[in-house]
Amino acid sequence: MARSMIRSLLVTVPLGALPPVGHWSLCSAPDVQAAIARTIAPMNFLTRPFARSRLTGTNVIYRQLAVSRTAQEITIQYEDRPEMRMPADGTPVAWTRNDGEKMAMRARMDGEDLEQTFKAADGQRTNRFHVDPATGHLVMGVTVSSGRLPGPLTYQAEYQPAPGY
Repeated sequence: MARSMIRSLLVTVPLGALPPVGHWSLCSAPDVQAAIARTIAPMNFLTRPFARSRLTGTNVIYRQLAVSRTAQEITIQYEDRPEMRMPADGTPVAWTRNDGEKMAMRARMDGEDLEQTFKAADGQRTNRFHVDPATGHLVMGVTVSSGRLPGPLTYQAEYQPAPGY
């Protein structure tokens, strides 16, 4: 009887509806430097190096990440960095990055996707996490925007379930 209940639960929950929670390992990474170069190409040659440096420093591809969620809180941890705890209702919280920069951070579910946003004085970064129903991989789409950039920086990385979790 328990087996048939489990089987019916598995059949009635579509794979695409799985929340992006769990432990994940990087399996496909973009060429972030090429994406940055494309984004800043239209900029003045004097400002381009500053933009490249800022974007390079804030767009690190992490090899491991963990996502957990309760009704009240969403927690994301990138590699061995401290956990980021955010209210699940999207309320922004103050956060200080490891380099000392202060910003607002928030997370919320948007349908089946988890959206994490960082808002700094000079721009915003949004990480959008989605489990691909075809592969079961977590896709993290990144969009960085700023009034100082000619357009947004966008790229995506793909993570597979981490072994042992």
